Amino acid sequence: MTKILLVDDIRNFLDLEISFLKRADCRIFTASTGAEALKLAKQERPDIILLDLVMPEMGGIETTRILKADPELKKIPVIIVTSTNKREESLKAGADDFVQKPINERGLLNEIKKFISIKEREEERVPIGLEVKYRYMGIDRVNYSRDISNKGIFLITEKPVPIGVELELEFELPDDVKSGRFKTKAAVVREEREEREGRIITGMGLEFRDLTDDKAKRISQFISRQMK
Repeated sequence: MTKILLVDDIRNFLDLEISFLKRADCRIFTASTGAEALKLAKQERPDIILLDLVMPEMGGIETTRILKADPELKKIPVIIVTSTNKREESLKAGADDFVQKPINERGLLNEIKKFISIKEREEERVPIGLEVKYRYMGIDRVNYSRDISNKGIFLITEKPVPIGVELELEFELPDDVKSGRFKTKAAVVREEREEREGRIITGMGLEFRDLTDDKAKRISQFISRQMK
């Protein structure tokens, strides 16, 4: 199985990267420092490393130089994923590519696929326009969904919420086995923008974050009913 090493000292960003790779057929390792990354690289021999620049103890530039100077590790592709603009410095240190944050799910997968093959597991999505309510920056919003799956929901909106933000969603599942509105937390994991018949359509993909067994069952049953 493909091994991917994610290195960042911000736990929330590591969790976001992990969520972006949820459909990828891979084994994920994480590190929060350069030293920890070097240790894991030697132990696990990952197929690719995604590395932040600004970290305690040892930054990404030095970590990259050490990786590329090691005869046993130098062939491992290293992608710098950072909020800084040190592209030239990163490439001179030996990085194979440079990506500036923020990055979305599709962008991350496309970057990885430049260097290694990775399979994506398909996820059943049901097209449906559910009215979804949530609050962001103190303002109540109402958007309609494009589709829903067991893992998340996609909302059509002209004003997508930044990637990584967690929202409290509220909506109704038609013909739900239980009465009342469905409530769940969900984090924004990607943003999409496409042109259809001369119109620009924008939206955001959200991943459910607090699904209990009961909530997961309700969504699964709803999707099964829609697919009949």
